[in-house]
Amino acid sequence: MRIKAIITLGAALLLTGGLARAAHVWEDPGTWTTGHFTYENQAPLYTAHELSLDLFGSYKNPEGEFHDLFNTSSDHGFWGGGAGVNYFFMRDLGIGTDFNASDKPSGAGGAIDYWVGNLYFRLPIGNSGLAPYIYGGGGRGISPIWHWVYGGGVGLEYRFNPTTGIFTDGRFLWSHESTALNQMIIRAGVRLAF
Repeated sequence: MRIKAIITLGAALLLTGGLARAAHVWEDPGTWTTGHFTYENQAPLYTAHELSLDLFGSYKNPEGEFHDLFNTSSDHGFWGGGAGVNYFFMRDLGIGTDFNASDKPSGAGGAIDYWVGNLYFRLPIGNSGLAPYIYGGGGRGISPIWHWVYGGGVGLEYRFNPTTGIFTDGRFLWSHESTALNQMIIRAGVRLAF
């Protein structure tokens, strides 16, 4: 029941956020779709009031404590993926939400691992397309049990043009419930801006 409510709420947020920013798509739909395959070196690649969709693959590894990050084996993790949506109200500052699902054993809870909200600070390097960023936030761990999580990480995005980019980042999520539920997540994927 809770997972259905969260997925419904997330879908509603994605839909309303997309409608608020996508008016120009309806005015000239060819511009947005062809914009993914063009390269214009004069256009600003990162802007304020930017809505973006993330689609990513992930690797999630259980960790005990953050200081043990490089002392634990990464052979016991799980592959997965997820999606997210971000809104940058300033060129460098934005908010976002994402969820992850992984291929953990079937007895380990539901399909979704977590759903979190984040605050992003990115620093585009001129108009080169590169933008390192840091982010942090919190939300709900869903599997294997419901628990609060919080954490942060670092990442790097590269934009080919104003509407299409790729990104990779890593984050550490602490569980409010138990250190056995702490985890490191590495994500890589595509980011589509609207």
